[in-house]
Amino acid sequence: MSGALTFIEPTEEHARLLLDWRTRPDIAGQMLSVVAYDVERQKAWLRRSKERDDYVHRILCVDGEPAGHVSITVTEPEWRIATIGVLMGERAGRMGAAPLNFAYMLNHVFFTLGLRKVVNHILGTNSPRLLKGQPMIGYRPVGVLKRQVVKDGQEIDLHIFEMLAEDWLAVRDRFRIYQDMDGREWR
Repeated sequence: MSGALTFIEPTEEHARLLLDWRTRPDIAGQMLSVVAYDVERQKAWLRRSKERDDYVHRILCVDGEPAGHVSITVTEPEWRIATIGVLMGERAGRMGAAPLNFAYMLNHVFFTLGLRKVVNHILGTNSPRLLKGQPMIGYRPVGVLKRQVVKDGQEIDLHIFEMLAEDWLAVRDRFRIYQDMDGREWR
């Protein structure tokens, strides 16, 4: 096992796998959206996603095996701003090189898509390591919206982080990953 990362485009054949991940309690609890367990609805979502020009997503594979789902959503096309999402469905997605998935994603955002900024919203119930790690990646903490999200009757803080393209350029050499999610090299 080398821990090699690759990214593949999801197809309808991945519907059940993605749905199993997205509805698993430990993952669903960290998501802003709620997903019903409906395979046909998941397949329809995959078909619609393929047609969108403001959404890019891939299945993250570790040594060729699906381990997670990553996405880029262009939230403000005119301003060239996106948000990214990461869901690790398998343990392999949280080990070794897999946590470096952000480098491929940020190369995709800033080089492939030519965007200028990423703004991410992270629930306060996520791992403290995840929240503390954002500045090490190059994100600037914007602030915390106290008790912003209500899930299952629980009020949850929402942490906001941002990164400009030049912020990523300033730190990306320390990660030594120059490919995007499709394997294109950006030096």
